[in-house]
Amino acid sequence: MELMISRILKYLNGCLDDDHMYRIGNFVIQHYTEMEKYDLNGFLSASNFSESELLDFCRHFGIHSYDEFKGRLLADHQSRLEQIHARMLNLDCNQFIEHLDTSYDKEELNQLIDELCDLIFKKKRIVIIGALYPSSVAVDFQTDLISLGKEVVEYHSFDTKFEFGDDDVVFFITATGRLMEQNVKKLKPQNICEAYLVLITQNIKYRQYENICADYAIEVLGKFDGIQFNYQIMMIFDLLRIRYYQKYYR
Repeated sequence: MELMISRILKYLNGCLDDDHMYRIGNFVIQHYTEMEKYDLNGFLSASNFSESELLDFCRHFGIHSYDEFKGRLLADHQSRLEQIHARMLNLDCNQFIEHLDTSYDKEELNQLIDELCDLIFKKKRIVIIGALYPSSVAVDFQTDLISLGKEVVEYHSFDTKFEFGDDDVVFFITATGRLMEQNVKKLKPQNICEAYLVLITQNIKYRQYENICADYAIEVLGKFDGIQFNYQIMMIFDLLRIRYYQKYYR
């Protein structure tokens, strides 16, 4: 059975409206490893939602009470931690690096991945910006890091209250750069320049687009091949979650 947190992430990543469903989902993501301490009244008080809104959220996922929802989250969390440990303990990151086609050589890429893992560990929140399909391949990355205590969210342009800060690491995924062109006017007032920006692209000229300067850039080689780009994105995020676990939790 699919993990509840993964189902919530898939829902949030495809959201179109800033409504109670979106807000409750984000609250759960933000407080996932703290859910054990919230009874119904505690959750409602901390989140500022009504009981009817919370139950509506639960019903959208086939659950009919908060206690059932909480129990499912706690059981899934423990199960995922066991899966992470079993799957990643003996994985060799070099196997993934061999299949990555970037402008870095093997040693440079290893060093970059280590630096990004350090940054993820030190900072509070991870934000993913990308079109629906490239960002959707990062759901396992989101699920694992959230299970390990990090807040990992996807940026939505409709969320006018969203603000970036210096405790954010932003992964900006755009093969051609069009997504940055389309969103730059919204991102600047939301203080994206205060965050640590990791650009993953096939068009490296966007590293310094409209004074939004990437702190790190991973140039995926190729000629704007969306299929190949998406496979590379998946491997990059897999490499990050594997290395992150091995570095800080093994």
